[in-house]
Amino acid sequence: MTEAELAQARAALGDTRKAVQRPAAEQLAQAARSEPRIRALLATELWSADPRRRWGAAYALAHVEGACADAIPVLLEMFGTSDGDIRWAAARLVVGAMPRVPDLAARLERLLESPSALQRKMALYCLRDGAAPGSVTTGSLVRALEDVDPAVRLAAMAACLAVLPPGPEGADLVAKLVADADAGVRRAAAATLGRHGVATARVLEMLTGAAASSDATLARVASQALSRLGCPVRMRP
Repeated sequence: MTEAELAQARAALGDTRKAVQRPAAEQLAQAARSEPRIRALLATELWSADPRRRWGAAYALAHVEGACADAIPVLLEMFGTSDGDIRWAAARLVVGAMPRVPDLAARLERLLESPSALQRKMALYCLRDGAAPGSVTTGSLVRALEDVDPAVRLAAMAACLAVLPPGPEGADLVAKLVADADAGVRRAAAATLGRHGVATARVLEMLTGAAASSDATLARVASQALSRLGCPVRMRP
């Protein structure tokens, strides 16, 4: 990479236009694989006052080194950005790093205490996709299932069934969300329990009650879940 190309790519690293920023980050990542000085320059950009530059540098470094320790704090920081494309791109990179970073699941679990609901939600989806069963404490998942934000509760539901050891524990924890204050969470919980396929007494109790709900959509989803579990009920007319 020439000095002129390097200067141009560095200038574009914090560009607000993704069509400009991403190619620059990819160009720098490619060059950094063979030029240690460019890798060092990217590392300094992780401390920029501009969050866009920090993200561009972290994105580049994560493509140079899949488990780049320097980049991970910035990737986790990006979970709180309002830009959904950046959040999910950061999440994909974090999940990819999890098999090679032994403490990353624990760091994600600590992020469940973040004041940012977006960070809590993204941490849960990363745990769902990358954490080994049994690697997250039940207490953390229980608190996430009771989160004030419905989107976080939905993410917690998905994580709960993915990371708890297979069996009734996760199903019983999710079952209480069939009576959640949010209609979307209630319906998602009922559908999830039907797919999960574990018919505990608590699960059947909650689904049976929901099948008699005045919420026609919830009643239909709960009835379908019960049918999947081998306990069909007559739907409300």
